[in-house]
Amino acid sequence: MKSKTIAIHSTGDGFRDANQETEQMAAGLDSEQSLSLCLITEEMLSLFNSVTGSVNNAEFWLENEGSLYTLHLTVQQKLGNVQRQELIKSSSSGTNEAYKGFLGTLKEIFIQALSVGKDIDQYYDSSSYSSQAADLSDEVISSPKWDKFERSVLLSLVDNIRISIKGGVVDLIVTKQF
Repeated sequence: MKSKTIAIHSTGDGFRDANQETEQMAAGLDSEQSLSLCLITEEMLSLFNSVTGSVNNAEFWLENEGSLYTLHLTVQQKLGNVQRQELIKSSSSGTNEAYKGFLGTLKEIFIQALSVGKDIDQYYDSSSYSSQAADLSDEVISSPKWDKFERSVLLSLVDNIRISIKGGVVDLIVTKQF
């Protein structure tokens, strides 16, 4: 079963709708599991917002098959180097899922090497983004103000977190088996 797709913005628009949609999808769970799924949603949205900074037009939805719940958050967002690395560190595997296998790993290493001191997405079509926005949000993430609390809570609650960053599209996929 798939939920409605909810538009998410860093201004907070869509957060309440995402929580309500999660509550509806969790109707078949017991109260503790339902609260856990709602907390996962909140922490997922908070993590994404903390790392990426200004988010517009992100999409959130849930899917479930029996007792397996999969939460999705996707956005076309230009990321700076620090943002990219912080999101990748938030995944269970610590890797960018968009690049698998030997060639994918090699490509990821190459992209990171080229991006030292530069914006990674300059190698993609980034005409609709401002490079200054990514640089500015990198400064926010690298400052000691972000304590990574959302990451630790989310990692402790879920079975798996996958991060895929490719061509300016960021996908955050969280799974939880109840």
